[in-house]
Amino acid sequence: MSVTFDTYCGLSCTQCEFKEKMNCPGCIASQGHPFHGACEVAECAKSKGRRFCGECGDFPCEILTRYSNDPEHGDTPAGARVERCREIKTALVAEAREGIDPVSVCGHHCNYCWMGQWCGGCRSSYNCCSYATISESGVCPNVKCAGERGFFGYWQCPELDACEKGYYTNKNEYVAKATALFIRAHGEATYTRSLKAAIDAGLDYPKSFDATGSVSGALALLEEHLQG
Repeated sequence: MSVTFDTYCGLSCTQCEFKEKMNCPGCIASQGHPFHGACEVAECAKSKGRRFCGECGDFPCEILTRYSNDPEHGDTPAGARVERCREIKTALVAEAREGIDPVSVCGHHCNYCWMGQWCGGCRSSYNCCSYATISESGVCPNVKCAGERGFFGYWQCPELDACEKGYYTNKNEYVAKATALFIRAHGEATYTRSLKAAIDAGLDYPKSFDATGSVSGALALLEEHLQG
Protein backbone atom coordinates (compact mmCIF):
# COMPACT_ATOMS: atom_id res chain seq x y z
CA MET A 1 0.00 0.00 0.00
CA SER A 2 1.50 3.30 -1.10
CA VAL A 3 -1.22 5.44 0.52
CA THR A 4 -0.12 6.29 4.04
CA PHE A 5 -1.66 8.02 7.06
CA ASP A 6 -0.46 8.41 10.64
CA THR A 7 -3.60 9.50 12.48
CA TYR A 8 -7.11 8.14 12.97
CA CYS A 9 -8.82 11.47 12.30
CA GLY A 10 -7.02 12.56 9.13
CA LEU A 11 -4.59 15.09 10.59
CA SER A 12 -0.89 14.70 9.82
CA CYS A 13 1.48 14.00 12.71
CA THR A 14 4.44 15.06 10.59
CA GLN A 15 2.96 18.54 10.35
CA CYS A 16 2.20 18.86 14.05
CA GLU A 17 4.34 21.48 15.80
CA PHE A 18 4.14 19.57 19.09
CA LYS A 19 5.39 16.18 17.82
CA GLU A 20 9.10 16.80 18.37
CA LYS A 21 8.63 19.41 21.08
CA MET A 22 6.64 17.01 23.27
CA ASN A 23 8.54 13.88 22.12
CA CYS A 24 5.26 12.46 20.84
CA PRO A 25 5.42 9.20 18.83
CA GLY A 26 2.30 10.15 16.90
CA CYS A 27 -1.38 9.26 16.95
CA ILE A 28 -1.54 5.75 15.47
CA ALA A 29 1.98 4.94 16.68
CA SER A 30 0.83 5.62 20.25
CA GLN A 31 -2.45 3.73 19.76
CA GLY A 32 -4.43 6.92 20.16
CA HIS A 33 -2.56 8.25 23.18
CA PRO A 34 -0.48 11.19 21.88
CA PHE A 35 1.24 13.75 24.10
CA HIS A 36 -2.02 15.31 25.34
CA GLY A 37 -3.52 11.99 26.47
CA ALA A 38 -6.26 9.66 25.23
CA CYS A 39 -8.20 10.92 22.20
CA GLU A 40 -11.96 10.37 21.87
CA VAL A 41 -11.74 10.13 18.09
CA ALA A 42 -8.98 7.52 18.23
CA GLU A 43 -10.79 5.48 20.88
CA CYS A 44 -13.93 5.44 18.72
CA ALA A 45 -12.03 4.32 15.61
CA LYS A 46 -10.23 1.58 17.54
CA SER A 47 -13.44 0.33 19.17
CA LYS A 48 -14.95 -0.12 15.70
CA GLY A 49 -11.85 -1.78 14.26
CA ARG A 50 -11.21 1.06 11.79
CA ARG A 51 -7.72 2.03 10.72
CA PHE A 52 -8.88 5.62 10.37
CA CYS A 53 -12.19 7.49 10.45
CA GLY A 54 -12.66 7.47 6.69
CA GLU A 55 -13.26 3.72 6.79
CA CYS A 56 -16.21 4.00 9.18
CA GLY A 57 -19.78 3.57 7.99
CA ASP A 58 -20.78 6.55 10.16
CA PHE A 59 -18.22 8.89 8.59
CA PRO A 60 -18.28 11.81 9.10
CA CYS A 61 -19.76 11.27 12.56
CA GLU A 62 -20.68 13.77 15.25
CA ILE A 63 -17.43 13.21 17.16
CA LEU A 64 -15.12 13.83 14.20
CA THR A 65 -17.18 16.78 12.98
CA ARG A 66 -17.17 18.34 16.44
CA TYR A 67 -13.41 18.01 16.80
CA SER A 68 -12.79 19.29 13.30
CA ASN A 69 -14.95 22.39 13.79
CA ASP A 70 -14.07 23.21 17.38
CA PRO A 71 -13.58 27.02 17.49
CA GLU A 72 -10.54 26.79 19.78
CA HIS A 73 -8.76 23.54 18.97
CA GLY A 74 -10.30 22.63 15.60
CA ASP A 75 -8.90 22.70 12.09
CA THR A 76 -7.72 25.57 9.97
CA PRO A 77 -9.72 25.71 7.83
CA ALA A 78 -12.62 24.12 9.71
CA GLY A 79 -13.38 20.61 8.47
CA ALA A 80 -9.88 20.00 7.10
CA ARG A 81 -9.44 16.60 8.75
CA VAL A 82 -12.81 15.42 7.43
CA GLU A 83 -11.80 16.37 3.90
CA ARG A 84 -8.42 14.69 4.35
CA CYS A 85 -10.14 11.45 5.41
CA ARG A 86 -12.14 11.60 2.18
CA GLU A 87 -8.95 12.10 0.18
CA ILE A 88 -7.23 9.16 1.88
CA LYS A 89 -10.21 6.90 1.29
CA THR A 90 -10.46 7.90 -2.37
CA ALA A 91 -6.75 7.17 -2.85
CA LEU A 92 -7.04 3.76 -1.15
CA VAL A 93 -9.96 2.79 -3.38
CA ALA A 94 -8.21 3.95 -6.55
CA GLU A 95 -5.08 2.02 -5.64
CA ALA A 96 -7.03 -1.14 -4.82
CA ARG A 97 -9.06 -1.06 -8.02
CA GLU A 98 -6.14 -0.54 -10.38
CA GLY A 99 -6.11 -3.42 -12.86
CA ILE A 100 -9.07 -5.15 -11.17
CA ASP A 101 -12.09 -6.41 -13.14
CA PRO A 102 -14.89 -3.99 -12.15
CA VAL A 103 -17.63 -6.61 -12.52
CA SER A 104 -18.18 -8.18 -9.12
CA VAL A 105 -18.74 -11.87 -8.44
CA CYS A 106 -22.49 -11.43 -7.97
CA GLY A 107 -22.94 -9.34 -11.13
CA HIS A 108 -22.91 -5.79 -9.75
CA HIS A 109 -20.75 -3.35 -11.68
CA CYS A 110 -18.32 -1.53 -9.37
CA ASN A 111 -17.86 1.34 -11.81
CA TYR A 112 -21.50 2.33 -11.32
CA CYS A 113 -22.17 1.12 -7.78
CA TRP A 114 -23.00 3.85 -5.23
CA MET A 115 -20.38 2.26 -2.96
CA GLY A 116 -17.67 2.77 -5.58
CA GLN A 117 -16.28 5.84 -3.82
CA TRP A 118 -15.70 3.81 -0.67
CA CYS A 119 -15.08 0.24 -1.83
CA GLY A 120 -12.38 -1.36 -3.94
CA GLY A 121 -14.74 -4.17 -4.91
CA CYS A 122 -14.92 -7.83 -3.96
CA ARG A 123 -12.06 -8.71 -6.31
CA SER A 124 -9.70 -6.24 -4.64
CA SER A 125 -7.72 -6.26 -1.41
CA TYR A 126 -9.86 -3.36 -0.20
CA ASN A 127 -13.35 -4.82 -0.22
CA CYS A 128 -15.74 -2.63 1.77
CA CYS A 129 -18.93 -3.95 0.17
CA SER A 130 -21.83 -3.20 2.50
CA TYR A 131 -23.14 -6.78 2.14
CA ALA A 132 -19.76 -8.31 2.89
CA THR A 133 -19.36 -6.27 6.06
CA ILE A 134 -22.54 -7.73 7.55
CA SER A 135 -21.63 -11.30 6.57
CA GLU A 136 -19.69 -13.85 8.59
CA SER A 137 -15.97 -13.08 8.68
CA GLY A 138 -16.64 -10.10 6.41
CA VAL A 139 -16.94 -12.33 3.33
CA CYS A 140 -19.98 -12.19 1.05
CA PRO A 141 -21.64 -15.64 0.79
CA ASN A 142 -21.67 -15.31 -2.99
CA VAL A 143 -17.94 -14.60 -3.10
CA LYS A 144 -17.29 -17.50 -0.74
CA CYS A 145 -19.42 -19.95 -2.74
CA ALA A 146 -17.98 -18.91 -6.11
CA GLY A 147 -14.45 -19.25 -4.78
CA GLU A 148 -15.09 -22.71 -3.38
CA ARG A 149 -16.57 -23.84 -6.68
CA GLY A 150 -13.95 -22.21 -8.88
CA PHE A 151 -16.27 -19.68 -10.55
CA PHE A 152 -14.97 -16.29 -11.62
CA GLY A 153 -18.53 -15.00 -11.47
CA TYR A 154 -21.95 -16.37 -10.60
CA TRP A 155 -22.97 -16.30 -14.24
CA GLN A 156 -20.86 -19.46 -14.61
CA CYS A 157 -22.97 -21.36 -12.07
CA PRO A 158 -25.51 -23.83 -13.54
CA GLU A 159 -27.73 -23.21 -10.50
CA LEU A 160 -27.91 -19.44 -10.99
CA ASP A 161 -31.60 -19.27 -11.96
CA ALA A 162 -32.81 -20.86 -8.72
CA CYS A 163 -30.02 -19.57 -6.47
CA GLU A 164 -31.13 -17.78 -3.29
CA LYS A 165 -27.73 -17.55 -1.70
CA GLY A 166 -26.23 -14.46 -0.10
CA TYR A 167 -27.00 -11.22 -1.89
CA TYR A 168 -29.64 -12.88 -4.01
CA THR A 169 -31.88 -13.24 -0.93
CA ASN A 170 -32.18 -9.47 -0.46
CA LYS A 171 -35.77 -8.33 -0.67
CA ASN A 172 -36.49 -5.54 -3.16
CA GLU A 173 -32.98 -5.82 -4.68
CA TYR A 174 -32.98 -7.67 -7.97
CA VAL A 175 -30.27 -6.10 -10.07
CA ALA A 176 -27.34 -8.31 -9.00
CA LYS A 177 -28.98 -11.55 -10.11
CA ALA A 178 -30.41 -9.88 -13.22
CA THR A 179 -26.97 -8.68 -14.28
CA ALA A 180 -25.47 -12.13 -13.69
CA LEU A 181 -28.14 -13.59 -15.95
CA PHE A 182 -27.42 -10.90 -18.54
CA ILE A 183 -23.69 -11.70 -18.47
CA ARG A 184 -24.44 -15.40 -18.89
CA ALA A 185 -26.43 -14.61 -22.02
CA HIS A 186 -24.35 -11.83 -23.55
CA GLY A 187 -20.90 -11.70 -21.92
CA GLU A 188 -19.11 -9.22 -19.67
CA ALA A 189 -18.06 -6.75 -22.35
CA THR A 190 -21.60 -6.44 -23.69
CA TYR A 191 -22.86 -6.02 -20.12
CA THR A 192 -20.54 -3.08 -19.49
CA ARG A 193 -21.52 -1.39 -22.75
CA SER A 194 -25.22 -2.01 -22.21
CA LEU A 195 -25.24 -0.80 -18.62
CA LYS A 196 -23.42 2.38 -19.64
CA ALA A 197 -25.98 2.93 -22.40
CA ALA A 198 -28.80 2.49 -19.89
CA ILE A 199 -27.25 4.99 -17.48
CA ASP A 200 -26.53 7.44 -20.30
CA ALA A 201 -30.21 7.17 -21.22
CA GLY A 202 -31.14 8.38 -17.75
CA LEU A 203 -31.63 5.20 -15.72
CA ASP A 204 -30.49 5.23 -12.10
CA TYR A 205 -28.33 2.21 -11.28
CA PRO A 206 -29.32 0.22 -9.33
CA LYS A 207 -32.58 1.95 -8.28
CA SER A 208 -34.32 1.95 -11.66
CA PHE A 209 -33.66 -1.76 -12.10
CA ASP A 210 -34.75 -2.74 -8.60
CA ALA A 211 -37.88 -0.62 -9.03
CA THR A 212 -39.14 -3.06 -11.68
CA GLY A 213 -40.03 -5.36 -8.79
CA SER A 214 -38.42 -8.57 -10.02
CA VAL A 215 -35.29 -10.17 -11.41
CA SER A 216 -37.01 -10.71 -14.75
CA GLY A 217 -38.10 -7.07 -14.83
CA ALA A 218 -34.61 -5.80 -14.09
CA LEU A 219 -33.18 -8.12 -16.74
CA ALA A 220 -35.71 -6.97 -19.33
CA LEU A 221 -34.93 -3.32 -18.59
CA LEU A 222 -31.22 -3.88 -19.13
CA GLU A 223 -31.88 -5.80 -22.33
CA GLU A 224 -33.79 -2.80 -23.69
CA HIS A 225 -30.38 -1.13 -23.86
CA LEU A 226 -28.50 -4.10 -25.30
CA GLN A 227 -25.33 -3.03 -27.09
CA GLY A 228 -23.75 -5.55 -29.43
